[in-house]
Amino acid sequence: MKINLLSAAIVAVAYLLPVHCEAQTPTQAQLDAIEKILAPQRQKVLAVLEADKTGQFAQYKADVDNIQKQADPAKVKSLVAALEAKHLAFIRKAYADAKINNAQLKQEVAKVLGKIQFTLGEFADIQIEFNSPVVAPPVKFDVTMNCPFEVQDVNENNNGIGACYTTANDCGMNVQAISEIASGCRGKADVGGKAELNFGTFSKMTVATQTDIAYDMYVFSVGGYAQANLKYGIRFRSSNGLDKEVMTKELVALAPAIWVNIVHGESANFLSTATFTGSFPAGTTVTAQAHTEAFALDLALGFSLAYVYTTNIDSIRITGSN
Repeated sequence: MKINLLSAAIVAVAYLLPVHCEAQTPTQAQLDAIEKILAPQRQKVLAVLEADKTGQFAQYKADVDNIQKQADPAKVKSLVAALEAKHLAFIRKAYADAKINNAQLKQEVAKVLGKIQFTLGEFADIQIEFNSPVVAPPVKFDVTMNCPFEVQDVNENNNGIGACYTTANDCGMNVQAISEIASGCRGKADVGGKAELNFGTFSKMTVATQTDIAYDMYVFSVGGYAQANLKYGIRFRSSNGLDKEVMTKELVALAPAIWVNIVHGESANFLSTATFTGSFPAGTTVTAQAHTEAFALDLALGFSLAYVYTTNIDSIRITGSN
């Protein structure tokens, strides 16, 4: 069956687009252009693998399918390690036999991404990480909130048979996104508190958060396209109508030509700042929250798992200035 990956990507991702993002991660047009570059390279590798007479490619696909059925992140992690021990040498040889020029691929992808920094792995897997600078807030109106926080919100947006699992509690968040064949989902969580401005009128409200975060992404391809994104940031709302999200950390993993793209990480006391502009007179109630988001998308012959944990939100500080 012939699948138009470009058209499917536009439809699926448009359904799941976030409200706002200021981080310098790829646009949908850039992702579509990268897919055009990688698609023919995947077909070369797939042709080599499908010619395998040993049965190992069939076993590899069965092992990947088994991972896809797992719901426990710890089980997924152990099975991925076993997959590497069992099949990495076999996939590595197939990739070499397909004669993929990674140096040329890197140049082509760099032309598409421009100033966006990325890494290209052994099997043309692509990883992108963005972190916004931390800026010291000016101090006029100043309030700091600590755990337990009074405001928790969760949101799940599923497309097809993709599934998101999102929870939020007084001090942390857990967002998991899982995609399967031709599906996607986006899960969001926000945890924070409210404050009332008791004097003055301000044109800028700066929010600073300190949190502990951890994340895992697994993006599989068996001759198809899959993608995962993790985002962390700040959500700010005011009683006079403003509701805005600013991302301060983003990670993007695109499916390789074959194999699995793996991203792990954690950060204790991760600091974020974002400034929101408007008119904030005395009596305005403002809500500031740490924001966590996971996105998984699969179009064909692949799947992705994205787990992000905000294990502890230490503090959220709101300052007003002009």
